[in-house]
Amino acid sequence: MINKIKTLFTAGLLVWLVCGCYSFSGGRLDFTTVGIPVAENSTAEYRLSDIMTTTMINAVNNDGRVKVSDPDKAEAVLEVAVTGYSRAPFEYTSQEQVNQYKVTINAKAKLRSAAGKVLWESAGLSGWSTYQINGSDEESGMKKAAENLAAEIIRQSFETW
Repeated sequence: MINKIKTLFTAGLLVWLVCGCYSFSGGRLDFTTVGIPVAENSTAEYRLSDIMTTTMINAVNNDGRVKVSDPDKAEAVLEVAVTGYSRAPFEYTSQEQVNQYKVTINAKAKLRSAAGKVLWESAGLSGWSTYQINGSDEESGMKKAAENLAAEIIRQSFETW
């Protein structure tokens, strides 16, 4: 009986010590400032460049791990290029009229150090959203899709550290 208690105590102490020694870095980044240049846009939707740039700046500010800085003075630069945009019917009424559209923004992004070293890169990113025909317009759908895309870019580029 005493041997079982000693064994359980020793095992518990060992588990406690091992757990106490192991920790996560908590998403610590190797830079404190990031520059976000104007997003490139290779689609016919001229508004996407401004929408994506503004949304990325807001997403980085809301994330709070780094500060947005001038791209020429920042320790890292996060470049975004919009590569595709689509709008498709998503929901129909009982009379088979389109009630809701789905908008999708496709992009590629690259995070590089001030020295030019690529820290993270992805060519297959997308964000999507829907909008009601009655009550909102296509631009509101674009903005929500851009927010979803920006969140994904932040998640992938900042949390791989």
